[in-house]
Amino acid sequence: MSSDRLRCVECREPIPAGARICPHCRSIQPSPLLDVGVVVAGAFALLFGVVLAVMTVGASRLLGLVLLVVGFGLAVGGYARYVDRRAAARAR
Repeated sequence: MSSDRLRCVECREPIPAGARICPHCRSIQPSPLLDVGVVVAGAFALLFGVVLAVMTVGASRLLGLVLLVVGFGLAVGGYARYVDRRAAARAR
């Protein structure tokens, strides 16, 4: 198998690296840009949450704390998903 081919996430058949839909089972392949978007959104929410939680009072502070927790979860979860995909790709 050449280096420009990957495996489908559903049927595990080899597919071209740029394919968005598997030609065998017609499942949509996940985009690595989605993982990057989740991590960037998480980092933005985390930073904005810190600013709101530290510099405001009342309901805005509560919103900042919620954004802080959600941003942390998105950033760490997106990075963990990236690491899991890399480990699965190396295990093949």
